[in-house]
Amino acid sequence: MDKSNLTLELPNFEGPLDLLLHLIQSQKIDIYDIPIAQITSQYLEYLRKMQSLNLQIAGEYFVMSSTLLRIKSQYLLPQNDFVDDVQPDEDPRDELVQQLVQYSVFKKISAYFKERNEEVPITVAKEASVSTTVKIQPLPKGQITSQELTMTFMMVLRRLKMHKTDTASIKVAETPINEMMDFLHGQLQQQKQISFFACVDQMQNISDVIGLFLAMLELCKKHQIQVKQAREFGDLNLERMDTNGK
Repeated sequence: MDKSNLTLELPNFEGPLDLLLHLIQSQKIDIYDIPIAQITSQYLEYLRKMQSLNLQIAGEYFVMSSTLLRIKSQYLLPQNDFVDDVQPDEDPRDELVQQLVQYSVFKKISAYFKERNEEVPITVAKEASVSTTVKIQPLPKGQITSQELTMTFMMVLRRLKMHKTDTASIKVAETPINEMMDFLHGQLQQQKQISFFACVDQMQNISDVIGLFLAMLELCKKHQIQVKQAREFGDLNLERMDTNGK
């Protein structure tokens, strides 16, 4: 591409690497085979255009211009034709290419997170439901026996299907959320309200329980169900919502 054919626009670049990447991508140049003389000429032309418009240019832009000129000068140095078996030197562009590749990757990641931030609704933290002024009083002696505590703990283990022998390692397989969403839809088609603990009793392992919980959150997000809890740490009541949101 001839320098005279270069159309210079003045977007707000985030730095010299951003400007270089723009010049390379706009001309569909292979980032691993940069025509250094062409890019250097266009880069300097861009800086002259900014100076003619009396725009303030950060010092890092001039540092990059000196780097480009240094790489260009290395290509102009004469080669030693009188020495046999000369080991080829490293490409002077390698360091600059690595910086551009890394910058391009991080720029795409940044754009992805920005898009996700705009799509995901804002989450607001909720204060604790229990007042900090309320003090927890211990149960009076004889209120609950050790046997009752044991039975309660066994019920929790039974709900989570944790009756397994101890092993050296634990592998939790991921359960697709879509499967659990279909499961909840099937349960709610039979009755408008269901118990979350009752659904847990039908699960085979802890990964299914996790998938069930995430599916419940996803259906709440889509306003297809609403979840109520009568007391803290109690059962969750899942209720199907009609198409009109009621």
